[in-house]
Amino acid sequence: MPDLPLQWNTTTAAGAEWAADFTLLDDDGTLMAIDGKGFEFVIRPTVVDTASPPLIKVTATPTVQGYITVDVVAATVQVVLTPTATALLGKGSRPFALWMDPGQPAATCLVEGRFNSRPAASV
Repeated sequence: MPDLPLQWNTTTAAGAEWAADFTLLDDDGTLMAIDGKGFEFVIRPTVVDTASPPLIKVTATPTVQGYITVDVVAATVQVVLTPTATALLGKGSRPFALWMDPGQPAATCLVEGRFNSRPAASV
């Protein structure tokens, strides 16, 4: 992907399910070969926070916070956060990052930005 990491901001209601799809492209615009790659999406209180675990962390293994779905043919990564995860955020703006091969020497931050959340009215 050219000019990594891609800068992108998003907003959701706290306590709502959130999902985003990312198509991964090489510098020449062709689909990136992502077979065998691992992915991780994290939200942290600040950009310098290194606490483990992060405030929110999802991978291809589903948890109460969400999951990542990878389509190697279409070179897409879908990130889904559950209402449980977004409820942790309340009102505010926090940094997030989508990583490819996290924890590896070739770890690459694909997308980063601000994850904005706001309270929603009760039903």
